[in-house]
Amino acid sequence: MAVATDRGPLNASYDDAPEAYDDLRAAGHMARRRVEYFRRVVHRVSGPVVELGCGTGTLLRGLAAAHPDRSFLGVEPLSNYVEFARERAAATGLTNVRFAAAPGEELGSVVPPCSAGLVISVDSLHHVEDLDRVVTGVATATGLDGRWYAMEPNRLHPYVLAYHVLTTGERTFDPGQFLRLARRRGWALVGRRRMFVFPSGVASVPARAERLERQLESSRLLSGAVVQDLVRT
Repeated sequence: MAVATDRGPLNASYDDAPEAYDDLRAAGHMARRRVEYFRRVVHRVSGPVVELGCGTGTLLRGLAAAHPDRSFLGVEPLSNYVEFARERAAATGLTNVRFAAAPGEELGSVVPPCSAGLVISVDSLHHVEDLDRVVTGVATATGLDGRWYAMEPNRLHPYVLAYHVLTTGERTFDPGQFLRLARRRGWALVGRRRMFVFPSGVASVPARAERLERQLESSRLLSGAVVQDLVRT
């Protein structure tokens, strides 16, 4: 059963359909590039990895399989998603990844202080109710020199803006507000990356189109997502 929430669904129409949501997040060109990007991040940043708002664990299972020497923890507010993630991880024999049910505002209930070297969050911060509590909780979980890679939809993109305004369970994300809160809690922005031109429904693209995408995605209006790289100071 999903965790109850006063503000309605967390993942639009997918809250009670973890298998369908897992398929959605695992399929397509964007999903492949997302895994590719975060595999490089995990390779660069040492220490235990925590994913905030891991959904059904699609991304984290892929990262755990690619880095068997690292430990991974996925934190997700929907308990049925957590159960699904655990079952999928067990079915594939992954022993270096685990999942816990908690909202982002209560990260400290499942992640001990200073225990994470790297926190990643993908399309999750625009769902939380109290962003300041989340920012503070991630700072406590990582401690000094901890890293946080936060990927969120780019609200300047016309399609992304329309989708997040019109779809139940979605909301736009203000990166400026996020950075102001983060800096107050000891985070420093050390990098920013814009990604994706093709929408999530695109299954695959030819090599030439992918090269073009990587050239165009630096545009503030064409990129579908923005990744902010922060360090705890």
